Amino acid sequence: MTLTIYQLEQLLKLATEAALKAGTFINSLDRSSLQVHNKQAGSSLSAQVVTQVDLDSQAIILEILQPTIDQYDLALLTEENASEKDVATHARFNKDYFWCIDPLDGTLPFIEGGDGFAVSIALVDIAGKPVIGVVHNPSSGDIYQAINAQPLISKVLKNGLLWQSERLKEYSHSLSLYIDRSFQQDPRYPAVIEQLTRLSAQQGLALQVIKTNGAVMNAIGVLEKAPACYLKLPKAQLGGGSLWDFSATAAITQALSAQYFTASSQACCAVSDAQGAPLDLNRKDSNYMNHKGVLYSSGLQHQTFLNLIN
Repeated sequence: MTLTIYQLEQLLKLATEAALKAGTFINSLDRSSLQVHNKQAGSSLSAQVVTQVDLDSQAIILEILQPTIDQYDLALLTEENASEKDVATHARFNKDYFWCIDPLDGTLPFIEGGDGFAVSIALVDIAGKPVIGVVHNPSSGDIYQAINAQPLISKVLKNGLLWQSERLKEYSHSLSLYIDRSFQQDPRYPAVIEQLTRLSAQQGLALQVIKTNGAVMNAIGVLEKAPACYLKLPKAQLGGGSLWDFSATAAITQALSAQYFTASSQACCAVSDAQGAPLDLNRKDSNYMNHKGVLYSSGLQHQTFLNLIN
């Protein structure tokens, strides 16, 4: 079954409603009284932390989206119900589409009192293409929505309005590098900083490193603050971000590029793995992305960043 544009629009509305409702709940909480637990997950601290907020936010989202799972025969993958032990038997490999949900991305900045967290909801097809993406930033109130289908019907909204192409051309005086804080301990980090510092100087820019967000707001930051990139290099250890960390923002990035730059040789933004291939968002052997890495970019040719890390 291939969902029609009308069906995608209806699902986008419901995903938006769910994200906003979860965000309202998250904003209502006293963060100083949170209960924090550990879970078996990736190698970074952020992948191992879960709060009751994550679980409650997920319940709010599923209350709205569960009827669509039954109506359209969708699979469901969420951060709080994923398991590495039985990945190969997950229903997402036998359904045409699956919801991919992170009820609270950026748990560490959330529990630390920061603002780099978000609610992220995506609909991904069996081939691994994200066709719907919704991201809600509870701190700012911003809501990002995307349908990532054929170029002529792909669209991205920010706060209910079409994302303006002129906004993407308002480059800052810095090249912004978004990273997860754990990347600072990677032995490859100094070389990346050196290369990007050199690139910044060539462009007449200063390098700014931003390390206070979760994965979702890192990717959104790239779109909001061109020129910029968000980089996660491949690594052997389990982790490197998860399917639910990137599916919604990949849909937004791809649709935004298609919305304004289908006839241009220089896209406004792009997302790929660290080798330049599409993200493997329906990976059959894991829920994590450490095998190939992730790269989001804006404002400069995507290949420019790829050349620096390969």
